Amino acid sequence: MENTLTQQRSRIYRVATLAAGIFIHLVVCWTVLSIGYMRLETIQFLSLASFSAAGFLVLALLINFEWNLTLEDPDMSLPQMLWALSVVIMTTHYVVEVRAAVLLTGLALVVMGANRLSRKEQIVFAVYGIALYLMSVLYLSQVTSLAWVTEIVVMIAFGLVLVFGPALYRFELGLIENVLVEKNKELSTALERIRDLAVKDELTGAYNRRHVMDLLIQQKALADRGGYFFTLCFVDLDYFKRVNDRFGHSTGDAVLRNFAGVADSILREVDCVARMGGEEFLLVLASTSQRDAYLAAERLAEGLRDMIVSPNEPQYRITASIGITEYRQGEDIAASLERSDKALYEAKHTGRNKAVIADALEDLRVG
Repeated sequence: MENTLTQQRSRIYRVATLAAGIFIHLVVCWTVLSIGYMRLETIQFLSLASFSAAGFLVLALLINFEWNLTLEDPDMSLPQMLWALSVVIMTTHYVVEVRAAVLLTGLALVVMGANRLSRKEQIVFAVYGIALYLMSVLYLSQVTSLAWVTEIVVMIAFGLVLVFGPALYRFELGLIENVLVEKNKELSTALERIRDLAVKDELTGAYNRRHVMDLLIQQKALADRGGYFFTLCFVDLDYFKRVNDRFGHSTGDAVLRNFAGVADSILREVDCVARMGGEEFLLVLASTSQRDAYLAAERLAEGLRDMIVSPNEPQYRITASIGITEYRQGEDIAASLERSDKALYEAKHTGRNKAVIADALEDLRVG
């Protein structure tokens, strides 16, 4: 309902805009009348102007009472343009000496609104205008002498404006629209870049710490309702400092990016890879048990074995230590992260290049 009301207001606005253009044309005609170049008395001109205004009033009332909604074209674009064109030709019919100038001035105001017409409607608009103007010229030829060369030139110009005016105007609007589309694409790209910077780590393309902490709050809420669970894998790249010292920081950065890519490739769309800082990453595995998370860790280790650290030493490889824990319903996220971190600590201090499940570690300590 609100959408229809907005459309109706827009339609009345277009009628008012077109009527304003015709009003300007009538002011020009009034000026021509006042200096004696119009074959009408003042009362006759005012009657013609009132008749013109009545047509636009009818169009506005049709929209106001929503009778236009029963039509195939609720905008009534063609009737509006035909009436405006009729007013221009009717008033110009009574102009002498400067008729061509007044005609083309009025026509310029009308043609600007013809860009809303379809191709078929533009043909009807052009044929109607040329036919009506021809009738006016033929009638004038019966009551007064005409300079036919001038009339033919005016008629050709009139026809060209009717035919090509709306097309050129629409073409210009199309160019503007294309520019706006390109600007919108650039803006969308910039906004997407800003969103990425807000949630992703700039170096690796993985999610950043702040975003993954927000995500964990959502995951906790789902798990606490029941019927859902998730597992955390805390990952630390083994001896990463040696990579920086041996190959340089640019290679170290490349290793971080490549690791994020490897991790992302083995996970599902519902899972998450986040860089927690330095060479530490966190994997959030949705609806995944610790056992399945361990299998994912093995796939991650296989991916690292295939990852070349430096082409200068293609045999050099990097490994990772992983601490795995499943979220326990009702606990704080901090408790889950601490448990995963302890499992990671155990992995690093018992040989590295391995994954340790936190629950198994606790069972071992209890025993």
